[in-house]
Amino acid sequence: MIIATAGHVDHGKTLLVKALTGVDTDRLPEEKKRNLTIDLGFAYMPIADGKVLGFVDVPGHEKFIRNMLCGVAAIDFVLFIVAADDGPMPQTAEHLAILDLLGVSKGAVALTKIDRVDEDRLAEVTDEITELFSATSLADAPIMPVSAITGDGIDELGDHLISVAGHIKPRDPSGNFRLAIDRSFNITGAGVVVTGTVFSGQVAVGDQVMVSTAGLPVRVRGIHAQDRKSDRGIAGDRCALNITGPNLQLSAVTRGDWIVAVNAHNPVRRIDVELRVTEDEIRPLAHWTPVHVHLGATDVTGRVAILEGRNIQPGETALVQLVLDQEIGAWYGDGLILRDQSARRTIGGARVVDVFPPNRGRAKPGRLAYLHAMAEPDAPTALAQLLDVAPNGLDLSKFNLCRNMTPVETGILGELTPMRRVGESDRQIGFSADHWAALQRDVVEMLESWHRTHPDTGGATAPNIASSLSRRMRPDTLGAVLPELARDGVIAFDGQRARLPQHAPELTPADSKLWKMVEPLMNDAGVRSITVRDLAQALGFDDRRVATFLTRAARLGFVIQVAKNRFYIPDTLRGLAVIAEDLAGDTESGVITAKEYRDRSGIGRNLTIEVLEYFDKARFTRRVGEAREILRPAAECFTD
Repeated sequence: MIIATAGHVDHGKTLLVKALTGVDTDRLPEEKKRNLTIDLGFAYMPIADGKVLGFVDVPGHEKFIRNMLCGVAAIDFVLFIVAADDGPMPQTAEHLAILDLLGVSKGAVALTKIDRVDEDRLAEVTDEITELFSATSLADAPIMPVSAITGDGIDELGDHLISVAGHIKPRDPSGNFRLAIDRSFNITGAGVVVTGTVFSGQVAVGDQVMVSTAGLPVRVRGIHAQDRKSDRGIAGDRCALNITGPNLQLSAVTRGDWIVAVNAHNPVRRIDVELRVTEDEIRPLAHWTPVHVHLGATDVTGRVAILEGRNIQPGETALVQLVLDQEIGAWYGDGLILRDQSARRTIGGARVVDVFPPNRGRAKPGRLAYLHAMAEPDAPTALAQLLDVAPNGLDLSKFNLCRNMTPVETGILGELTPMRRVGESDRQIGFSADHWAALQRDVVEMLESWHRTHPDTGGATAPNIASSLSRRMRPDTLGAVLPELARDGVIAFDGQRARLPQHAPELTPADSKLWKMVEPLMNDAGVRSITVRDLAQALGFDDRRVATFLTRAARLGFVIQVAKNRFYIPDTLRGLAVIAEDLAGDTESGVITAKEYRDRSGIGRNLTIEVLEYFDKARFTRRVGEAREILRPAAECFTD
């Protein structure tokens, strides 16, 4: 269990930690000289069953709130310190507000310096604490009187902490590994060491990880978890990681950086969050207010772009976008604290909703609906709701990265959520059944319109369809919609042109007469084809006349143009596609080479290259190095 202290300066936080653990957490010479905690201090207290209580002693002085915020990131429990002689003070209230904004609900109040006051004063301060805490997330925290000087109450407080530790469930180790760096230093003979709290996931000795936001790859050479040597660190641990990498320098790793799993590296400068403004603010938070943003050990400046309304009243919550002056690491659900431009007061707390805001339209109704769905804590529910509000599809890779999901977790979630997937495995788009059906209807309606306005063509190409749809459709989405419609018999394909099955374009009387002469010659040529020149010579016509005619016939779907001077009857070209399909099925690798296809088809080297290149354009095949793989069945690309 990780315990952070909190409270006003000089209320006895460091002395109390020493009384509990025997460790003086003031380690810096300046801290010793001034008798004042400036930076984070750490102490550990072994308990039964091999467990360890880790203490993070944070500064109480208002000048060091930044360090305090660093210390309370990802804690399990807060030990709030209030001196009996002073009672609640300004930093008491600010620390309490910060913890409330972060949603810290497990804690205890140590009422220190009871040796300095009488019982009446003790009762008075207890009432003040109860009232101050009553409307916060720590309203139920017990108040425990102690004196680090006389030892009164120390054992009882220690027993309480041990009891709480026994009932706190271990952190869920799901998600990619993330550690927020709060210290970095060199150790002679070991090299660079970083310390911090593990926010999610787990790491093992030998793992390849990333220093983020710098994008510096490193390897974990050693781990200390909860002040003990270990081969693994998991969510909730305070860890020291000995890292190594090519030309790794200490200067490249600083407080505010993260150590993350390689596939979790995703520095961002804009994040959409749910922001709650403190009730103590004297005026509404205005659009484009400059702020300091604290996340983990990170402190960056930026501005608040309000997405709902023109301002946010004190005590209210709304969606905003944080536009930051530099990149940070942020993932869904992370807690942030916002302070004013001068970093003198806390103005609100936030939870990250999305780290992939669009370049435009950040406050449009569709985007706000997306954010409200994304804010749902349960990932399967959020995914289902997002699919419902995403008519153009949901980028699954961004959803998974924002939610910090491992590949295994991503696979499980995908199996639990019905959807239609489109695209490569590393960039898939998901559609709900209703939205997918709507896309199909759009394509069919577009083809109906196309046939009415272009009756002299055999169909529309993919670019024709994309440019004529009422809404924008990604190429990979259209490339999945069309074959599925073809498989269901809703549309037909003639090479690169799609049409409705009932569409039957007709040649003009003159072209029909010429086609009766051309078709037998093309059928006789078979898979070897016949060039435009040879066809013209056989007919006794000019080359240009034959080429122009074949171009008109191609628009109507009677022939398919494979190269500048090569045309095929659709059935013949489909036969060539079946040859490629069968050949791929006969090979162990599932791919075909030009030489293999030439030998199987018997059409010669030059024509082989022209045919295979056309297959690529028709998205029947895809080139992979010097070979080709089949993308979809021949029957989908070349309809009877």
